[in-house]
Order: sequence, then C-alpha cells, then structure tokens
Amino acid sequence: GPRAFVAGLQHDFLHAGGFLVVGAAAAATFAIVVPRSLLEVFTGSAWLSVLLLALLAVVLCVCSEADAFVAASLSGFSPTARLAFMVVGPMVDLKLIALQTGTFGRAFAVRFSAATWVVAVGSSVLVGWWLL
Repeated sequence: GPRAFVAGLQHDFLHAGGFLVVGAAAAATFAIVVPRSLLEVFTGSAWLSVLLLALLAVVLCVCSEADAFVAASLSGFSPTARLAFMVVGPMVDLKLIALQTGTFGRAFAVRFSAATWVVAVGSSVLVGWWLL
C-alpha cells in the first residue's frame, strides 16, 4: 500500500542522493579547474572535439535537463560534438557508473559503460554527419 510506496521512495531517494551529490561536486570542480582556453584547443579537429565532449559528458555528470544549456555554452565546438555531449551525458556518466557498480558489480559496470559510450558516440557521429 501507500506505506510500502513511501518506504521504497525514501530508500531510492537516499540511495541515489549520495551519487547525485558526488556528481554535482564533480561538475562544479571541473568547471572551476579546467580553463576554457584548454577546451578550445580541441575545437580545430572534428574527431578530437567529438571525443573530448563525449568524455566531458561522462565526467561532468550534468543532469539531462541541463545538458542542452551546457552544450550551448560550448559554442566553439561543432554541432556534432555538442550532439555527442547531449547524447552521451544521460547515457554514461560518473553517477550512472557508480550506481551500476554498486548494484551489479565493477566488471559489469565497466563493460556496460564502455559499450554504451561507444554506441552513443557512434550514433551521435552518424546522426551529426547525416543531419548536421
């Protein structure tokens, strides 16, 4: 009944809340530590910019609602690289990797995250090449 629902909601909120805090701290730290000029070094190469923003999406752990705003702020990058950022972010990030590790174990999380990252980046490049 309602009591079981509230207990489940409370457990899930507390379990995921710690990962959300770690993700927010990582995003804030990255924004402060990495200078914008360093990111702009990669904007000259289409492949490097896609790979950089795909890796940045994993590290930043921005929630999917905010990904578009972050991508818009990376205006020096190609639309395909920004698309990769917006696709990879919700699919693979530090919060999800930590959650998968805690739930399914490290070996699964590494394989699953790597496969998901490759598929997300590949899909972004194909769609970006085709539409953008």
